[in-house]
Amino acid sequence: MTENSNLPNVEKRDTECSYKEGTLPRCAPLSVGFVPWQEDSTPQYKSLDALARGTLFPGLDLPWKNVVNRTEVVDTPHGELMALHFVITELGMYLDTHKNDQEALELFQRYVKLYKEGYERYVKLYGPLALTDVTGSEFSWVNNPWPWDLVERMD
Repeated sequence: MTENSNLPNVEKRDTECSYKEGTLPRCAPLSVGFVPWQEDSTPQYKSLDALARGTLFPGLDLPWKNVVNRTEVVDTPHGELMALHFVITELGMYLDTHKNDQEALELFQRYVKLYKEGYERYVKLYGPLALTDVTGSEFSWVNNPWPWDLVERMD
């Protein structure tokens, strides 16, 4: 028996990892903490599910004390915008560490386009979401109507 016979075969382990396990650097030094590296192109939740679960990636969905987050995101135009914004943020953080994942970059760009289109449509139908959405002719700070009073635009 050799001196290293009780150590796991790192090369073999790398090929057996699933998207929920990640990998460690080869020949990592002893007693130095490492965070497993998330693999490229891992499975993803749909945007509303991602917002409810708190992550876009099922492999990172690690419930605290095995309590699954069952928050339901309301399937409304505003809920969809929130979910799209969450997914854009998640993909942005993923791309910070996976700069060469072209598939993730293309997905990020598609979600940004969807978000911009949805945001413009929401503001047109329901009124401003942010202070920068207020235009001078429709709204003033002192006089009516307030943005939420402009329901006639929904018709």
